[in-house]
Amino acid sequence: CVRDTDNAVYRSSYFPVDSGMDMFYSYDACNSTAEEWLGFYEGDTLGGIKLKASIPNYLEPMIFKRDGEGDVISEPGPEYYNNSIPYEGVYMNYVNEIMRIAKGDIQEVTYTYKSRSSLLQHSSSHYTAAVQ
Repeated sequence: CVRDTDNAVYRSSYFPVDSGMDMFYSYDACNSTAEEWLGFYEGDTLGGIKLKASIPNYLEPMIFKRDGEGDVISEPGPEYYNNSIPYEGVYMNYVNEIMRIAKGDIQEVTYTYKSRSSLLQHSSSHYTAAVQ
């Protein structure tokens, strides 16, 4: 939106001049205000929401659970439907880091399984079953 505007644009102070990043912005050209940006930047965009994420399948090292001996389970079994056994992996670490950076804007993320009935209806894709 900045490229095609006659409105004033400003160099972003978030990137040092010697960084090689020439980033510019214009609140007017992009139909926004400084207050909206500051609200976003200061972390109140989502208002402390709680999210629920349906896990489609295991994909080590991205998403997995462990058995009673601490070994990684490669294929979902009865433990998949047991929410007391936590999911682990790169994705969980990534989301935890986003939550840390968000400083309370995302209050919690609960991971759960896809429903058995959804998997019956969408048997060709665990991923489709997880979101339907």
